Amino acid sequence: MSQVYNLSDLVQNVNSSSKKCGQTKIVVIDGPAGSGKTTLAKSLSGLLENCPIIHMDEIYEGWENALSPKTSQDLVEWIINPLLEDKSIEYIKYDWNLEQRIEKVVINNPQVMIIEGVGSSVSEISKHACLKLWIEVNEETGINRVLTRDGLQIQEQMKKWQSQESKFFIENNSKENSDIWIDGDPVVKIDTSSQFVRTNR
Repeated sequence: MSQVYNLSDLVQNVNSSSKKCGQTKIVVIDGPAGSGKTTLAKSLSGLLENCPIIHMDEIYEGWENALSPKTSQDLVEWIINPLLEDKSIEYIKYDWNLEQRIEKVVINNPQVMIIEGVGSSVSEISKHACLKLWIEVNEETGINRVLTRDGLQIQEQMKKWQSQESKFFIENNSKENSDIWIDGDPVVKIDTSSQFVRTNR
């Protein structure tokens, strides 16, 4: 049964959890395109101390290889290993317009870090996470949100993407392995800067 909770509940969850990746607590937010992962990440980050966000869109290398084993390897090499070794995180962000990596990102000593986006809960990452969130939305609502945000020119790519992500979620038990399930399109009106609707446990 769905129920409205405050984001402060998630903050308390994080603060009371143990570190599983060096000196950093990792929160992953996964779910289909257009479900509200980025919105949730920004709202939650604002309530946590020293909490940068890594967006999977910055890690992917184009549409074709986004959900490939290489992406998981890059996440481990660029994010997990440096944290475990108490080093700075450094990677080059992917530019979708130029189709290449051009902007360097450096993150030093985060107390908490959110990794959000499709595939963020892959086992290589989630085993180091103190909290795994799953936010869901139906395909029609999700694609409409994405096309409104990014433009109709990616409509065909998005249809393929929805098929790819669905397969990925099934293969990786992404939803089932998450700690908390969230409704990305709740019937009840909420303030997404401070509230969420939980649908499990």
